[in-house]
Amino acid sequence: MTTQRWKNTLVLLSLAMALLFAVAACGGDDEEESTAEPATTTTEPAAAGDAMMEKPTLVFSDLDWPSAQLQNAIARRILEDGYGYETQAIFGGTVPMMEALRRGDTNITMEIWLPNQQEAFDEAISEGTIQVIGNSLEDNWQSAFVIPNYTAEAYPNLRSVEDLKDPAHMEIFVTPDSKGKARLINCIPGWECEGVNQTKLVTYGLTDYVELVNPGSDSALSAEIRSAFEQNEDVLFHYWGPTVLAHDLQTKMGGYTILEEPPYTDACWEGDQGCAYPTAQVLIVIRSELAEQQDLVDLLTAWDFNSGNQLAVEGYMNDSGSDFAASADWFLKNTEEWKNWVTPEALAKIEAALG
Repeated sequence: MTTQRWKNTLVLLSLAMALLFAVAACGGDDEEESTAEPATTTTEPAAAGDAMMEKPTLVFSDLDWPSAQLQNAIARRILEDGYGYETQAIFGGTVPMMEALRRGDTNITMEIWLPNQQEAFDEAISEGTIQVIGNSLEDNWQSAFVIPNYTAEAYPNLRSVEDLKDPAHMEIFVTPDSKGKARLINCIPGWECEGVNQTKLVTYGLTDYVELVNPGSDSALSAEIRSAFEQNEDVLFHYWGPTVLAHDLQTKMGGYTILEEPPYTDACWEGDQGCAYPTAQVLIVIRSELAEQQDLVDLLTAWDFNSGNQLAVEGYMNDSGSDFAASADWFLKNTEEWKNWVTPEALAKIEAALG
């Protein structure tokens, strides 16, 4: 019995081995086909994931004044909800944010003001690190020397910066913190115009007659100017337009007078800056590596934050006390022009997100 069982076992093992080799031989071609098919199905999700990872995080220069922060808030809402980008913002003044853009710490700046930032802008362009992608605000005026119309009417011989050398005119603007000189409220700390105004005083020979005073912030500057006009006080200040404040001063509060300076020339501006500010050109600039993001480029090329758009949303924010994000939502819900900046697909997603 034992021998017979052993023989039967050997027979069964032989049959099993033969069957195994036969299956392996017949299945060789099938194995190649079966491995090819799963490879195709697994690469599709991987490719989609790679494409999603290629979309960079957009980091905005969150410049410290309302129009720039509002444009950032609007652009971020559009890009996140309409195009699926992740966005961030880094807050700072003109000079540090230009350096941040050049280093790559940020990659989008919605307001580059020229010629204020001309030297740093030209260097970055020549390096190839940044590209102009569109126009931001409409033409803007700037001046280091602005007075209320009621002051100009009271002192008809005060019409130019040179007239501030007259002790009678200087005395109009003397305050306890101005060291016996005319007090000029300067532009915002960290802005390029802060240094420009200091250079202007030296060039005009006004350092013995005019004292530049740091306003602290954009909101503090606006509040002081508005308060002076409301109380009919004489005030000498740096300002620009169009803004809601400039619009209100001109239309509701009697208007302002820009003191005369020698006309702007490129040679003057590149030299001692002893001339009027030019009309500002305000540009949208991106880091060069973002130029391959066609949807972003198309959006910012079509961007048109004209004075009507600017004053509408800034006015809403001032009147309502809303923050920048809520004001951006108001703009997107209550204006139409931005719908021409985006694709139909993005428009549908944004409107759905707004509710």
